[in-house]
Amino acid sequence: MKKNLFFLMLVGAMSSCGNAPQNSENNDMYAFDSTAVTISDEVAGVETRSVPFEAINGKWMIKSAKSEAVAEGDTSAYIIINVAEKTINATAGCNSIFGAINRNGRTDNSLAFENMGATRMMCQDKDAIERALIDALNTTRSFSLTNGELSFCNENNEVVLKAAK
Repeated sequence: MKKNLFFLMLVGAMSSCGNAPQNSENNDMYAFDSTAVTISDEVAGVETRSVPFEAINGKWMIKSAKSEAVAEGDTSAYIIINVAEKTINATAGCNSIFGAINRNGRTDNSLAFENMGATRMMCQDKDAIERALIDALNTTRSFSLTNGELSFCNENNEVVLKAAK
């Protein structure tokens, strides 16, 4: 009888631990848009050349995300793109951000991230850049690679993230 009562209490406790609403103030930075989209070959107002997708493979140090700049020499903010596995991993120096890359079979510079997730540690000193990074990844629709600098652009062809090797 004690085992049954314990089991019922455990099930009740687990079912009461539901997720908080996604639109709450505390969870906004973890709300990812997993919609994959495609976009034209024009990035930031300049027609892109045929940049092989494989060229963006590897670790990139984030220089800026949205309007948030990363301090020169700060190596804690980076993204890792694994072209073969079609995955992205990123951090602004606190939480780990991860997801899948979806290009919808396209060969142009289209790029979208889906099935995104993140750890949820509180790091006040990295909060602004982390929010900007998550927003940049949510709104990325294309990429460009110019003079060794990787740029992610949104649907309006505005640069939302800059990174370099």
